[in-house]
Parts: sequence; C-alpha cells; structure tokens
Amino acid sequence: MLRKHFHTFDALRFFSFLLVFLLHLPKTGNPYIDFFLKSGGIGVSFFFVLSGFLITYIILYEKGNTNRVSLKNFFARRILRIWPLFYAMIFFAFASQYVIDAFNIPHNNEGYDPNLLVSMLFGENYKMMLSGTFPDGAPLRVMWSLCVEEHFYILWGISLYLISVKKIPYLIICSIVIANITRLVYSYFDIASLDVFSNIDYFAFGAIPAYIFLYKEGLINRLGKFPLYLKYTAFFITIAVVFTIPNLSSSTLNYFSPSILGILFSITLLFTLGANSIHIKDDFWVSKLGAYTYGLYLYHSIVILFFIQFSNYFNVNLSWAVLAVVTLLITIIISSASYHIFEKQFLKLKKHFY
Repeated sequence: MLRKHFHTFDALRFFSFLLVFLLHLPKTGNPYIDFFLKSGGIGVSFFFVLSGFLITYIILYEKGNTNRVSLKNFFARRILRIWPLFYAMIFFAFASQYVIDAFNIPHNNEGYDPNLLVSMLFGENYKMMLSGTFPDGAPLRVMWSLCVEEHFYILWGISLYLISVKKIPYLIICSIVIANITRLVYSYFDIASLDVFSNIDYFAFGAIPAYIFLYKEGLINRLGKFPLYLKYTAFFITIAVVFTIPNLSSSTLNYFSPSILGILFSITLLFTLGANSIHIKDDFWVSKLGAYTYGLYLYHSIVILFFIQFSNYFNVNLSWAVLAVVTLLITIIISSASYHIFEKQFLKLKKHFY
C-alpha cells in the first residue's frame, strides 16, 4: 500500500502562513485592517495540528503495515526536512549581526542577545520563556515553533513506538489534559506557553482525525454522507473564529481558546477526508505555494524587517498595502528558489530512509 497524499493540506498550510505573515506586518491604525492582523499565533497552532495529523498518520501507517516503526528512518526523514534550512537560517542570523556591526547599518536592537549554542540545540523557545522576551534579529524570533516541532517529533515518535494502537486514544486524552494543566501553571507564573508540553494538545487534536482515518473507516464513511455545504459552512465558521478570538479580551476565553480552536481544526481536517469532502486541488496556486511553506515561514520576517529598515533609512514612505504585497511576493520568490535549489537536494535523500 502506498501512503495517501492528502489534498487540501498544502492550501491549509499556506493559509496558516498568511496568518503569521499578517501578524508581522506593521499595524495600520485602521481598525478594519488591524482586525485581521492579530491571528499569527493561531496560524502557528494550526501548523501544530497539521503536523500532529501527518506525523501520527505516517507512524501509524508504518506500524499497521509492517508491525514495526523504524525510529531511525523516521528521525532521519525529519532531519532532512528540518535541519538544512533551520541551520542555514541560524548561520544567516548570526552572520548578519557581524555584517550590520561592521558596516554600522542601523537596526532595531530589541530583545536579548541570542546564544549560538542555544539556537543550534533547538532551545530558543526555552530561552524566550526564561527571559520573557524574544531574540534580537530575524528569523530567530519565529524559530521557537520549530523547536516545539522538533521536541514533538521526539516525544511523539517514541510514544507511538512504545504503545499499542488501542492505547493511542489515551495518549491523545492525556496530551490534551497535560497541555491545559501546563498552560494554567504557566499563566499563574506569567510564563509564555512556548514549549511542547503547553502545546501538545494541538498536536493531539491533529492526531484524532489521523487515528479515525486509519482505524475508524465506518466513521469516515458516515462523514462522507454529510452534505458538502455543511462542511464548507463549518470551514468558514472556523475561519471566522480564527480572526475573531484574538480581538476579544477575556481571560476565560484565552484559557479555553486552544481547546476551541483544536476541536475546530480537528473537524476541519476530518472534513477533508473521505468522500464528498472539502477539496482544494493540488494544482491550484494556493496549494502550489503551500509546498514552500517552510521557507515562507522562515524567510518572511527577514524580508519584512529589511523593507521596514530600508524605508526608514532612506526616508521612503511605503504604504501598508505596498509593503504587504512587495514583501509577500519577494518572500514567495526567495522561498521557491530555496526549495528547488537548496531544500530539495536534501529531500531527495529521504528515499533512502523508508
């Protein structure tokens, strides 16, 4: 059996990236525009849900078809996907500081001075939690989520390797409980929820549709009988919630919003599976751009910061719309080139680890 390719997922990835991209643009002062610029954190959460689905599916698929899981091959494939661009960006972040200092280029000196060893060992998220701020320089500020992803691969890979399939629902439930307790503790001590334990429920919510897809075929068939307009209605309600929640101020809502969003994201993924499902074609431009999401996520903050500094240095008044369009297009061009010229050379090696 060949592993299934999940249509629509690349388009969902690109949508998640757009949320992060909009968050990092300057605020306009226009309440109608700024309403849509606050959901970047939710975009990252959706990345976690998608990752939870795909990693769970990949491991359980292998376990179901071979009665074993090769952690060596699993980690090797993850390394080939994540590490090359991750370490290239770390090199850029630290090298750029020397260039900026050598040529006295003006820049915003905000946040803590990054530590090379911490960054290389996927510890940026814990450094941010301990310091209560972010690292100085792009793209290190967005790399905390990659640290969480990397810690999730280790934790989830070993967990699914050790436990039987019938115990996976317990793992999912425990993960959701642990995340809620952890966030409650962090909130009490005013610590940012930037580690794997405070975000593990997002991955678990992604694991739910993966488990159902593999082991609950009857449920998938029943979902296939749902009217398509209801599925799209649920999808657009989810989008509305994504943009609305960050604009509401409520401590109770803030605490329960991860569970609300996790449930909605899990349902969204379920509605892309089976017959009569939400379908965004792979050859649609949004889906094609979704293939570059990893690069888009890492490069966009560099491009945005460069244009902001450029406009300030040369006293060029760029409108928000021009800044948004130009930086998005340049980010797409750079990410596409990065994928085909650099990242793809490592991805070709994944065929040796199946």
